[in-house]
Amino acid sequence: MKKLIKILLILTLLSVNIYASSVEEGIAASNSGDKEKAFKIFDTACQEDNQLACKYMAEAYNQGITVKIDIKKALEYYTKACDLGLGKSCLFIANSYNKGTGVEKNFPKALEFYGKACNNSVAEACQHYAFCYEIGRGVKRDRKVAKEYYKKSCELGIDDGCFYVKQLTEMGVK
Repeated sequence: MKKLIKILLILTLLSVNIYASSVEEGIAASNSGDKEKAFKIFDTACQEDNQLACKYMAEAYNQGITVKIDIKKALEYYTKACDLGLGKSCLFIANSYNKGTGVEKNFPKALEFYGKACNNSVAEACQHYAFCYEIGRGVKRDRKVAKEYYKKSCELGIDDGCFYVKQLTEMGVK
């Protein structure tokens, strides 16, 4: 049994190295100016569930790097990266729903993705999530929840979050 666990661990580590090598190879190709090669590498790695490669694919479609700008396609890749745990991609999607960029404005959907990003320690997302609860954007107003997420944003380094925790405390929010 111990031998089997060792083998599985080694295979897992090798697969992580392969994914990392693919992304590093794609970054090197991009930096050397071979954007098409980088795109192909990132596409393959994303199909193999590499979150960073999916983010790079999203950015390619968002910025028109080797492909025509396609915000809907970018959002698909950002969603995959988010689902794979890349919080910054969740934040991008949340902001898109909040502003109506590439998608119809949808505050409850924005809140959902702010929550996912916050759960992945993206401080800015925690701040937005708290704000939504404080003013009732896309959700029933709940200052207690807002305070909790302002506190999390504070702990992750956003000074305004600390200020709002103090302000809500002074207002009597427990």
